[in-house]
Amino acid sequence: MDTKNNINKSETLLFIVGSLLLVISFLLFHYEKILEVSNDIYNSIQSEIYKESTSSNKISVNVNVNYVETNDTNQVIKEKKYTPNYIGFIEIDKINLKQGFLAKDNYYNQVDYNIQVLKISDYPDVLGGNLILASHSGNSSISYFKKLYKVELGDIAKIYYNSNLYQYKVVNIYKEIKDGSVNIYRDFNKTTLTLITCSKNDKEHQTIYILELIGVESY
Repeated sequence: MDTKNNINKSETLLFIVGSLLLVISFLLFHYEKILEVSNDIYNSIQSEIYKESTSSNKISVNVNVNYVETNDTNQVIKEKKYTPNYIGFIEIDKINLKQGFLAKDNYYNQVDYNIQVLKISDYPDVLGGNLILASHSGNSSISYFKKLYKVELGDIAKIYYNSNLYQYKVVNIYKEIKDGSVNIYRDFNKTTLTLITCSKNDKEHQTIYILELIGVESY
């Protein structure tokens, strides 16, 4: 009887250990996916909280960004046959981005040439203003925001403008249906930077990144 009980206990223990190993293996194998889903849920909750708190400050802007590929015959990719006269630069160390942008009234201030500064934008030195930058994603020479999907809440972006370095922190990330315009939710009491691009692996939405100024220094 004792021998039979011991066998049953051993089998039960082996079953439990085997089950645990299977669960652990599953979690390890799918760790990145689980982490990605968790981050998406967290970002969605934080986004709704932020949008709710700033809903009275919502503005709509016209913008049209796409996923542009080098072999996409449906998208006209223009060659740069001009010398860009950049007035500033955006830098995001996390995604190795450092790219200039032009004045709002420059003819080449368009997403099919450069990172576009939207007409409704304020330049960084405007207190309480909002610098709005839009760019394509994808793998073409004009897909300047191709790695922007890697940016998360709390990450830092820098703007170099008029001999000053402006540092911003990401406070909200959310998506909007791609219909030619997006709603921008922000705190009008804060100086902000808004980045807009098409969503990764999603042709129906655009992603909006809201960043708030955390410091200014000369360089």
